[in-house]
Amino acid sequence: MKRRPGGPVTNTPAFWQFAGAYLHQDWAEVHGDEWRALDSFIAGEPHLAPSLPEEIEQILREHRSEAELATFVDGQGAAFLPSADQGGYHGWLTEVARRVRAATGQS
Repeated sequence: MKRRPGGPVTNTPAFWQFAGAYLHQDWAEVHGDEWRALDSFIAGEPHLAPSLPEEIEQILREHRSEAELATFVDGQGAAFLPSADQGGYHGWLTEVARRVRAATGQS
């Protein structure tokens, strides 16, 4: 586990930063949509972004149900609720990981 400066001890520091700093309660006003928020995270946190896909895989292994994922994501500071069209939290997190891999040159 790692301690983020000024933050909690977490084993998902990239996700903690993305959720709390980019998907906070005003994220829609700041970014417009969740994908622009993700693009801002990738650009603004180049030291953390490459770790996000692996952290998401860990999150999906540890929190298998939608209810568990919702509780976890909310607990990380995110004020975002994925739609059913996005596949709920599982589908949305999977797409987040895919987009970050593509943007950071990971296969």
